[in-house]
Amino acid sequence: MLFLVENCFQWVGFHIVNCLLENGYKVDGIDDLSSDKKKHLSMFVGRNSSFQHISSSERDATYDSSIKITENQLDLTLQQNTSHLIKLPILFGEWMPMKINGMYHHNSFIPFDSDIFLNEAIYIGDFMKSLTQWIKSSQLPEILEVKSINNKQSEEIKLENSVYIRNNRTIEENLKMVIKHYEKFEDFY
Repeated sequence: MLFLVENCFQWVGFHIVNCLLENGYKVDGIDDLSSDKKKHLSMFVGRNSSFQHISSSERDATYDSSIKITENQLDLTLQQNTSHLIKLPILFGEWMPMKINGMYHHNSFIPFDSDIFLNEAIYIGDFMKSLTQWIKSSQLPEILEVKSINNKQSEEIKLENSVYIRNNRTIEENLKMVIKHYEKFEDFY
């Protein structure tokens, strides 16, 4: 199956491309290489024979499925020609915009010790495990609201359009890995 991923070197897009490649999919990725970080991330997948970096003008209309990443959602079109909007929670992980004590989300700084982070954030690896299941699903709703299992808010959302993701490790363990990665590659963040 051939996927098209738009914004493939945005940090979430990079994780999506890696996840698809690890699951045996072929991927064409569209993104500009406008920053050192994007150039650096392109080097990780650029040598994979199942990945091809293309320009918007090279886009082929014969993709089995596609994913377009924006700041707060994924637009997912699956091979059944069904379109789905996945509303993203606060995601955290390697390569995200961050500092040693917090992250940036929607142009706001969220400290790692804040209630918002501890209750709403989902590690990118746990999100990717769910995404691989959604890609294979034939029963995915048109709009999917993704939340952390720790999010105790009483919002007015339709339960049939909601999914709650549980961290496989504690948020503190995942955060420790992310900070270690940040310290190692700080110049690219």
